[in-house]
Amino acid sequence: MTNKQIVTEFFVKGYNENDFDAVMPLLTDDYYDHSPACARSASDAINILKIVNNIFPDMMVEIIDLIEENNKVVGRFIFRATHSTEFMGVPATNKEIEWEAIEIFRIDNGKIVESWGYWPDLEIKEKLQKLSEVREGL
Repeated sequence: MTNKQIVTEFFVKGYNENDFDAVMPLLTDDYYDHSPACARSASDAINILKIVNNIFPDMMVEIIDLIEENNKVVGRFIFRATHSTEFMGVPATNKEIEWEAIEIFRIDNGKIVESWGYWPDLEIKEKLQKLSEVREGL
């Protein structure tokens, strides 16, 4: 598998299909996430995917761009999902939300070793608050 295929597989299996068993072999045991999610192992990463799945059970990630340089893959992604559980202090809206994110993955020997990525948390929270206000008829 190429590095781009590994990153693609991570998003398809981890977010779109919730096939966490298929994601585990894509990560090194000591996988290190430099984002605020702070995964420090493959198991941590899987647990984060499960938490995200609980909040956004129908999440679909669209890969817009994948750019590879040496052993790193940079991706631009669109995340779409229904907000079904409290997130960032906002109660479930049961409405669809969408956001864009950019993430970088370092791959070594066919496995993701580390990553850097940030969801636009403030933007997501503001969108959820607006959806909450619409739900409440404010």
